Amino acid sequence: MQLNKAIKNRWSPRAFSEKPVTDEMIQLLFEAARRAPSSRNEQPWNYYYVHRENKEAFNDVVEILTGNNPDWAKEAQLFIISVLKKNLDYKNRPNGKALHDIGAANISIAIQAAEMGLQAHQMGGFDKEKATEYLKLNTDNFESVTVFAVGFPDESEPFSEETLQRIQQHQTRNEIKDFVFEIKDDN
Repeated sequence: MQLNKAIKNRWSPRAFSEKPVTDEMIQLLFEAARRAPSSRNEQPWNYYYVHRENKEAFNDVVEILTGNNPDWAKEAQLFIISVLKKNLDYKNRPNGKALHDIGAANISIAIQAAEMGLQAHQMGGFDKEKATEYLKLNTDNFESVTVFAVGFPDESEPFSEETLQRIQQHQTRNEIKDFVFEIKDDN
């Protein structure tokens, strides 16, 4: 047996090619999210997306990004903003599993992207207040979680030494022995 190739090949690029992301590809990304597991089958996620072709809205999302994210993410073909639904439909109670569930849906998108040769770089570096205002979210029940930059990676782009170090840092993974522990009878 071997690790699923899409999981193995998933990464978070900082350079994207000009190759377009088709509507069919976008629908497959959201189909992957739709099939993610969720507590009580609540599916506590909403997604807002914008294609590069929609220049004004695309640039609005670039303006929401913070840090150095706007510098490289503006080359993506697609932005997706993941939004958490905080309360259960059932009796409008807080959903304690919502973050877990949106995380499962988000990684489903990232793995599906990798399966298609795309990559989805999730960013926490964005202004949540600006995103909330832009999307007109009711903060009593909705919260923006991540912004994805999606596209085909451009590996021909020359990177600065600092960017190369960041890429290497993010591609380094802990050893399984460092985070997996067997529970035995004598515990």
